[in-house]
Amino acid sequence: MTNVSIYVALITGGAGAIGAALPQAFTFLGDNRQASRDRKERGVNAKRQACIELLGTAADLRTRVANTAMYGGEILDRLAEIRSSTADVQVNAAKVSFLESKLVESAGSLAQAAADLAAEAITNTNTSTGVMIAPSFTAFDAAVEKFKSEAIGNEVK
Repeated sequence: MTNVSIYVALITGGAGAIGAALPQAFTFLGDNRQASRDRKERGVNAKRQACIELLGTAADLRTRVANTAMYGGEILDRLAEIRSSTADVQVNAAKVSFLESKLVESAGSLAQAAADLAAEAITNTNTSTGVMIAPSFTAFDAAVEKFKSEAIGNEVK
């Protein structure tokens, strides 16, 4: 008879332990799923922000080159700003490439177009007179549009 009461006690105790652990297990699983959704959402937000930053630095570069061609001024300082803006575009293109493999090619093309635009702007500048002949923005603008359409088309996920 003592064997039966031990088995009953073990089964009852096991059922009680399982009954007490089940709500905690479901809470753990729910928290784990929510954490996974949160990580995914942060990743999507980081990709979108990187794309926005790349487009912003590209717009800044274009504005700097256009302003230098139109207004001149302290030409060496302006050329330094153009080189700095080009570097910003290249860094942001690399950031996008690290975060979203689908945009590697178009981000790289945009970074190269930025470097080409800056090189043409510098070549078209006469530092002794402080005058820049406006470079062609055609390739740069096409690279920006290509990146923008691919980023929106892929709707970074």
